[in-house]
Amino acid sequence: MITPTQHPTSWYMDPDWCRMTTSQEPWVGPHAIALAKSSVKGVPSLITPPWALHSEWEVEGSDQVREALEKQERALVVIDFPLGESCTWKKPWHVQENHTRILRWNPGETGLSQWPKHRLKQVRKANSKGITIELSENIEEVLALHQMARKRKSIASDEAALRRLFNFVLNSPHQTSLIARDDQGNAIANAIILHNRGRSIYAFGGQKRSALSSLATVSLLHKAIEIAANMGQLSFDFGGSRDHGVDRFYAEFGAEKVCKQRAIYCRKPQQWWLKVVRPDLFA
Repeated sequence: MITPTQHPTSWYMDPDWCRMTTSQEPWVGPHAIALAKSSVKGVPSLITPPWALHSEWEVEGSDQVREALEKQERALVVIDFPLGESCTWKKPWHVQENHTRILRWNPGETGLSQWPKHRLKQVRKANSKGITIELSENIEEVLALHQMARKRKSIASDEAALRRLFNFVLNSPHQTSLIARDDQGNAIANAIILHNRGRSIYAFGGQKRSALSSLATVSLLHKAIEIAANMGQLSFDFGGSRDHGVDRFYAEFGAEKVCKQRAIYCRKPQQWWLKVVRPDLFA
């Protein structure tokens, strides 16, 4: 297995991520922060790039970023702050808070020692049932598993944009794409891990619902964390979830809650329209 490398800056601040997901040139602001040009319910917008779980930029210069965003012409701005950082921007900015889950370990460790015994037992059980974990750069296979999961949860998805993004990601040395196969060689689950500086991120996952789904997912996470530790990473970001059951699942592996904040700016009269059609932006 070829050892992956860390992204030189940040996956989610890479202008190419914006290009792949929107087919437009990004807005690049102070401190090389990159936001995607988009439209939210018909309102021209600048947003944290689609499918980006969070962002990484130098918050010491946040006032410069704020001033630049307030001067640009688009009516809506949605920008995520780096993990663990607080947004101090005043009205008319609106701040929302969520969290991710991160497992940390010391140099020379893997993080797997923090796993509960029953989860490690599931990894052994998966092996006994013939589940194998392999690298896969087959975009069709990965995309199909991901879309199965989104359709099952009734989550809308731009498949063409996702295909472009997966093609970009899977051709990079700064990622690991894993597939779980059953004893017949069928793909039953996948995980795409992005490697930023010091931290690997569980960025995409999908599965085919079956009796082996949970075993496959646990085995994928086990292999992903092992790879992250072997390349010198000191933490693994599970990505977080608004689903309380999934959040508890991530917490079981020793992953601690880490705050992430989002700042939203909207001009009037567009604000009145969006409060009707996208009330979640103002919750």
